[in-house]
Amino acid sequence: MEYVFKSNDLQKKYGTFEALTGLNMEIPKGSIYGFVGKNGAGKTTTIRLLCGLQKPTAGSFELMGIKNDSPEITSARARMGAVVESPAIYKDLSAKDNMIQQCLMLGLPDFSCVDELLALVGLSDTGKKRAKNFSLGMRQRLGLAIALCGNPDFIILDEPTNGLDPQGIIEIRELILKLNHERGITFLISSHILDELSKLATHYGFIDKGRIVRQMSSDELKAECRKSNRMTVSDTKLLAKALEEKNLEYKILDANQADVYGQINFSEMAKICEQVGCEIRTMEEHDESLEAFYLSLLGGNENV
Repeated sequence: MEYVFKSNDLQKKYGTFEALTGLNMEIPKGSIYGFVGKNGAGKTTTIRLLCGLQKPTAGSFELMGIKNDSPEITSARARMGAVVESPAIYKDLSAKDNMIQQCLMLGLPDFSCVDELLALVGLSDTGKKRAKNFSLGMRQRLGLAIALCGNPDFIILDEPTNGLDPQGIIEIRELILKLNHERGITFLISSHILDELSKLATHYGFIDKGRIVRQMSSDELKAECRKSNRMTVSDTKLLAKALEEKNLEYKILDANQADVYGQINFSEMAKICEQVGCEIRTMEEHDESLEAFYLSLLGGNENV
């Protein structure tokens, strides 16, 4: 498999604090890589190293197949775009003038991409309206258009839907999917909104205490987020007794709720429960969410 980014025991210290403690991370080419972790886990530090804003204390990484200590790493970063924390835009300029400034900074020979990219992100009709008068969603889309200047192969987005209304979230999601499918652009997306991330990502990296604790594809995640029958009963102690006699796998949630795994219908379950005097009140199919999987993997309930 080809990777746009691959790190080997990457470490970063700030004085005595270790932000990265041996990061081994792989972002497949053409993927949408969801980067998940608690606040302070090392996400922002990793992104800063990727963008060349900081240097690692130890370890190494490859970007587009070029090692971080190679003189050619600058050319690899020229094939990247990024929107980190908030879009870097000139608020007193129009969308088009912001794009022209980015073209000038990148040393592009002309501005032929500007109108096309503004149309792509839905900002072609903003005219001379200044960016400071844009909605938050419009600013996010302008930031993405700026990141697309130079026709990058790899784009980093840090909280791309943060603060957006539902319509804005849908627009950004559809745009990312379109760019990935039609242009083959690889994305690294760091986001707190795990439910939204699950609608985008093809691969995931879960980071904790400065190291990757798990990497997996979306298909692997779906296999692990097992389907179950969530039951509400009169007494889960009686339910547990009945399920153990039938060698069925289960998880008790509280005194009246439990998840039962495996293929079993309501009639079969009713017979099993009747034998031990347990009343079934409700029973419905249940899928574990990305958020639930994250909490089971890393534990705790802190912000991610």
